[in-house]
Amino acid sequence: MVAFSRSLPSRFLPPRHPLRFRFRAISAVASLALLAHAAPARASHERPWVADTEGAQVVATIDLPEARRWKQALPLKNNRIVLLCDATEQGVGSANDCLMSLSADQNSKPVASPLTLIWPDGGTEPHVNTSLSPVALAYGTDGTLWLLDGGADKAAPRLIRFDPTSGRVLQTQEIPAEGYTPQSRFTAFAVHGDMAYLADDGGIALTVLDLKRHAATRFFAGYPTARGHVPLTIDGHSVPGKDGHPLTRDLAYLALETNGQWLYELAPTGPIYRLSADLLNDPSVTPSELMEGVTQWRGTPTVSGITIDDKATLYLTDISEGRVLSFDTARHPHILLSSHELVGAGMPQWVPGEAGHSTTGAGELYIPVGSKLLRIALP
Repeated sequence: MVAFSRSLPSRFLPPRHPLRFRFRAISAVASLALLAHAAPARASHERPWVADTEGAQVVATIDLPEARRWKQALPLKNNRIVLLCDATEQGVGSANDCLMSLSADQNSKPVASPLTLIWPDGGTEPHVNTSLSPVALAYGTDGTLWLLDGGADKAAPRLIRFDPTSGRVLQTQEIPAEGYTPQSRFTAFAVHGDMAYLADDGGIALTVLDLKRHAATRFFAGYPTARGHVPLTIDGHSVPGKDGHPLTRDLAYLALETNGQWLYELAPTGPIYRLSADLLNDPSVTPSELMEGVTQWRGTPTVSGITIDDKATLYLTDISEGRVLSFDTARHPHILLSSHELVGAGMPQWVPGEAGHSTTGAGELYIPVGSKLLRIALP
């Protein structure tokens, strides 16, 4: 895990454009005063993580290309899996090194090949653009995928929707200048309809992007709900920085319910915060109303990612102890699987039974661990 220096702004940044997600008029001084005293609602009691009586099971271990640490694995319905490693962390030179397609046919040995994105070029021959910095993947509609491009060669970060079978780019959306800062480092995102939500670890904020209007707003910039408050712990050990002091990271992971109603955000060391996406998209909501709508949902150990199923159960990869955790809407915390190799886990991805060939009907998790991919059937 790589840590980055943090900018520590002390203010809640208002929108830069009066027509873009504008809050009800309120002075900067008054806003600051409100936010200085506001705090998110807290869960009244947190139960300990308890081992599930049935537990999850690893039903397949798939070999992945070596020489890099894989971050994400998104299975498709055509028995292929799209793989992603983070170019900014790996120091790899091109998107072809970090974005790959893996055959997942159970009757043959998996074969990985580069997944090259192809841009249409104004009616002429399509062209390949390797100036990418792949950061994260997410499912789109109709079998498409979204890619978060962190911006190579000082280019603006952007979202790219593409066909994972052909690699053909279907849509690109640069993040407007008001949606990021020089310190920004986007690490995860979620898309629903015309709205995209991006976790900005470097800029310590949540960016909301209206894909239709090409407008962006940053929320909670530098505020406690966007910060990590305890040191990173991996395999039972605190992670030191270059200066020898324990490291922490800020808002890095997101999960969005399938209906787009509730958004969950967290730093790698937690806690999880829950808020209504409607509050982020309603221009009449004031800063104080927004903070009143944020609930501290659950504390966590150090995790490498979060995913959510169609029943709004959250799944997390605990890299402090090597576990797969779940937290459902009834607020029951479960330990689904314990294995030391999970201290090296990447981001988990939930898939429904039909896509993941679940043996239980609850779906499956796909979790990259080094040069292996674990396919885990849920209880």
